[in-house]
Amino acid sequence: MFSKIRKRRIAWFAACLAAAFSTVAVVQTAFAATGCRVDYAVTSQWSGGFQGSITLVNLGDRLENWTLNFAFPDANQKVDQGWNAEWTQSGTAVTVRNAGWNGTVAAGASVTAGFTGRFSGANPVPASFSLNGTTCTGAVATSPTPSASVTPSASVTPSASPSSADPWNPPSTLVAPLAAVWEHQEDTYSDLYGFKNYGWDQLFANNGTINYCVRWDSAKQVSTAQRDAVHAALQKQYQKWMDQLTGWNAWPYQQVKVNVVGWAVRDRAQLEWTDSSVDIYVNDIREDAPQCSEPCGRFFHQDGNYSGCTGGTSRHYDHSLWLTDGFNGGAGGDWGQRIGTEYFMSNLTTENVHVLLHEIGHTYGLDDFYDWDPLDGKQGFIMMAGSATEITEFDKWMLRDWWRHLKSRYGL
Repeated sequence: MFSKIRKRRIAWFAACLAAAFSTVAVVQTAFAATGCRVDYAVTSQWSGGFQGSITLVNLGDRLENWTLNFAFPDANQKVDQGWNAEWTQSGTAVTVRNAGWNGTVAAGASVTAGFTGRFSGANPVPASFSLNGTTCTGAVATSPTPSASVTPSASVTPSASPSSADPWNPPSTLVAPLAAVWEHQEDTYSDLYGFKNYGWDQLFANNGTINYCVRWDSAKQVSTAQRDAVHAALQKQYQKWMDQLTGWNAWPYQQVKVNVVGWAVRDRAQLEWTDSSVDIYVNDIREDAPQCSEPCGRFFHQDGNYSGCTGGTSRHYDHSLWLTDGFNGGAGGDWGQRIGTEYFMSNLTTENVHVLLHEIGHTYGLDDFYDWDPLDGKQGFIMMAGSATEITEFDKWMLRDWWRHLKSRYGL
């Protein structure tokens, strides 16, 4: 609907002016083009639950913020958890709002968000979607928006448009070593680009948080204070890696919350607390060590199906922190990290728990360097075991190299 516009003619007369400048305000009607297409997909489904994704394709003008609305056809369809957006549900109506980092969508570009949900009986696809109040039809519509423009009589020279610098700008001395590392990974990793359970995948599936289970492979007691110190140390060391990405190349998270949701022990009496802040798993043995329940583990359920987890999706765990008496060195991968009990418990307040930092690096895909050194002995780095005690500039750019290669799989 066109707005009614009142025009006023304003005359300004001056008798004696050495120089005259004038501006004329002209009310114009601008047409904002809106249009969208939504691709809704059930990416996996199991008894009573499913994982879905929504890809919003912007067919209109550039968006600065977006809200997508749809309704489930069945009252038993529910969203449990979502990522890459803020998900809310009231009755059958679902609202999906952009996260803080993906509100801008250029014309012709797309953004993808995912979720896990549940259903009973049928799991039908929603019939329609709307973007910022406009129904997505796959076509472009225009709506007039009155706007005032000011045309000066004197010409104005526009400033040069800013250039978008390539975010891949490591120090010049690291460019060749970083390229060699990535080429080595391409040559030696069996499924570098196809593997879908890196720490990156777990972090995005969990909407910017990581859940841990502690495998207490020890006969020692654990006090409440020690438990809390373990949790705090995990948060601090994990964030040290995440800090290497803050503000760089569309990385969406400034603070990654680490939640310890479970402890696994051989004997419940080893744990000296009675509160219910974590789930406790007793004498569930795998690899000759206590473990948290497999139905709750991401390693065992990479499809996101935690229907068999007693605590539900919110109490699933992405990583295990496997603490083993008498264990020297460490191990790490998509399942989590393993280090010695004595080493970790004696370093809970240490600024850099370097063995744990090294193993978290493996969880995010970073390689080992036992048989070669891309820096030719010029400096140490945390991923070359024993050569550094903190994350270095080289480690930072190796992590960033992973992000720039994988970010597209998260719609960024």
